Amino acid sequence: MKQSQSIERRPKRALRSTCALLLLVLLTLCTLCSCGVSPYHLQIIEQQQQRIEELEGLNQQLQAQQGAYDKLELIAAIFEQFGYYSGTHTQEETLDAILKAYAHATGDYYAEYYTQEEYEQIAAESSGDYEGIGVSVVQTAVTIDGYSHAVFQVIAVYRDSPAEAAGILVGDCIYAVKGEDGEYMTVTSLGYTNALAEIRGEKGTTVELMILRQGADKAWQTIEFSAVRDTFEAIVVTHRVSETDPTVGIVHISSFDLTTPIQFKSAVNALLDMGVEHFVFDVRNNPGGDLQSIKAVLTYFLQPDDLILSAINKKGEVAASYRATPMFTADELYSACNVSKDEIGMYADLDMVVLCNGNTASAAEVFTATLRDYGLAKIVGETTFGKGIMQSILPLSNYGNFDGYFKFTSYAYVTQCGIPYQDIGIAPDEGLEVALSEEAMQYNIYLLPEAKDDQLLLAIAQLAD
Repeated sequence: MKQSQSIERRPKRALRSTCALLLLVLLTLCTLCSCGVSPYHLQIIEQQQQRIEELEGLNQQLQAQQGAYDKLELIAAIFEQFGYYSGTHTQEETLDAILKAYAHATGDYYAEYYTQEEYEQIAAESSGDYEGIGVSVVQTAVTIDGYSHAVFQVIAVYRDSPAEAAGILVGDCIYAVKGEDGEYMTVTSLGYTNALAEIRGEKGTTVELMILRQGADKAWQTIEFSAVRDTFEAIVVTHRVSETDPTVGIVHISSFDLTTPIQFKSAVNALLDMGVEHFVFDVRNNPGGDLQSIKAVLTYFLQPDDLILSAINKKGEVAASYRATPMFTADELYSACNVSKDEIGMYADLDMVVLCNGNTASAAEVFTATLRDYGLAKIVGETTFGKGIMQSILPLSNYGNFDGYFKFTSYAYVTQCGIPYQDIGIAPDEGLEVALSEEAMQYNIYLLPEAKDDQLLLAIAQLAD
């Protein structure tokens, strides 16, 4: 099992010591029974002797494999040979579970192991093709009565999605999912990856969720929801003209997936055709997304070769820099991220404001920080989430005949200003920090009336100056 070669190795003498200990037990039994050995004790002696022979045989077998063995191979062999539940799961299923646990045990909060099936689902969603209930979530925990509970907090609900139809709101926390046996399984008991898989599922099937919702009095309510899963292409960029100022266009970007650049261009150009003169780019509740997507969108605002971000390795060295340059790929998956030479800087002269909040994260923070760093936009709202690290997904097939993918944190990054914001976030400009009112928080952000949206109103006011 080559995958286990990085696991801590036990010295070869360890199993020999085990055999010696069992032999000592055997000799002790013989001494204690020297005055007359009962049939029962003879049976124990025979069993111990048989186990010693089996362990010695196992030792020889394992050491014959390239002259050494590791803990994982040893444990697998012991369970296979002696385990009562041996065969309950296939070796592949057991290995997948081990690799998932290994990823979590590394201390990298964002590390994950994906099976081929799980990776294909992620790739489909990154391309804009979704199957599920239509929400974006972040992994977090809530504390109720002194106890911490793992949950998925909803930070975006897609328009015309099963989640919207069911009445799920931004801010809701998915606490448990009902299993096939009719019993609820908590996110804590399932683990984040398995819980997410339970929430997704095939089109036409129904998922039942137990959700925690915090009321105006800050007390948590438990609510049950049922939603019929569906397949849909996510609309990640929406646009409209302001209700209070017809010269202002509002572009809401819910994530930076591989369809965002083309949807973004379509939204901005449509508003320009309507005679809009000012723009609010709303990235509230945007959890981030793909590096190529954010690179393409920012290239529309920057000058040729302007720095977008620098990737910093664990030694503190700049491992890579990403700049505003033309991009072209024949890969259909990334084709919506292509940028021609003529498109570089095409929106640089727009009068704009970026609107953000505490759920603005990752690539959305790169968008916010870059437009701030180059003096292109004011920043309004609340301090962002503070995710200034980059993850990579590595196919294990690169290293042999292995299935599966590992996601891990590969770099920290900084934007043009050179100041990291991991665990800090990006603060609004001075005097432009504002929170939503308690009344506004009761609305789905997609349905929040403009007249009640204090953050949006303040952003619009900056464009009138």
